[in-house]
Amino acid sequence: MNFIDKFDLGLVKWIQNNLRNPFFDYIFYIITQLGDMYAFILIVVVIYWLIDKKFAYKFLFAFIGSAAVNNVFKVIFKRPRPFTHEGVESVFTKSRSYSFPSGHSQAIGVTFYSLKNEYGRRHRAINYILFTLVILVPFSRMYLGQHFLTDVVVGTIIGIVFAYLMFKLFDLMKDKEHIYPLYVIPFILIGLAFLIGKDYEKYHELFISGAGFIGFISGYAIDKLYIKHDVNTTVKNKILKLIIGLAITLGFYLGLKEAFPKDNNVYDFFRYLAVSFFISAGAPYLFIKIFKSN
Repeated sequence: MNFIDKFDLGLVKWIQNNLRNPFFDYIFYIITQLGDMYAFILIVVVIYWLIDKKFAYKFLFAFIGSAAVNNVFKVIFKRPRPFTHEGVESVFTKSRSYSFPSGHSQAIGVTFYSLKNEYGRRHRAINYILFTLVILVPFSRMYLGQHFLTDVVVGTIIGIVFAYLMFKLFDLMKDKEHIYPLYVIPFILIGLAFLIGKDYEKYHELFISGAGFIGFISGYAIDKLYIKHDVNTTVKNKILKLIIGLAITLGFYLGLKEAFPKDNNVYDFFRYLAVSFFISAGAPYLFIKIFKSN
């Protein structure tokens, strides 16, 4: 074990031996969920349905691209989680993929840059919240025994830098942002085809990231060209849209989860593809039909 690995392991052990208590266990478990994929989906859904479709699309573009890079790095480096070492406990749950870099930290890095870049200048409170989360979410991953310091630091940096680069690339597309990403779809499908039948745990997140990306960008293109859902409406209608949309999305997701075989990346791909397409095209179409008189 080299110096960095020894330091990383020693730090996680020190945090758990000196700071752990039942109250913090629950607090940091809740905080760590804010870097989870589902928290991101909720933020994107709210922005896409109610506030600004183009920014939500840009945000997702950066997030899913970053998630794909994260999963590739995990497979390359194959670093074991801290809780696999003696003296480190996994608090509540054990993450199933590799450790380096931290996906939660990378996700909060993308969220930090994206929301700060779009809303931080106009709303100082958002900056305070984002700075707090970009510190606490990575720390929670160490506290819970899921990641080392180098995992979370590198993950956060990758997330911020990748979001910056993806935003610049997105801006270069100008008004063709719904067209150019579609050209990537064949390459994603070819790449995933080579992974069919391989280890479920190792490549699961690559399949769902690819599915989410394909489903959302396809739905966004259809919405922009044909559905043309307008987010501007009354506060009452926005609340109803969110309740109706989330209820149907959750029901759709859970229904497909029960209908499809478990622990199968191909079926998971089609499940996330269908749900992400519904979010970006199906729900907007439904909103127009329901609220057309308003």
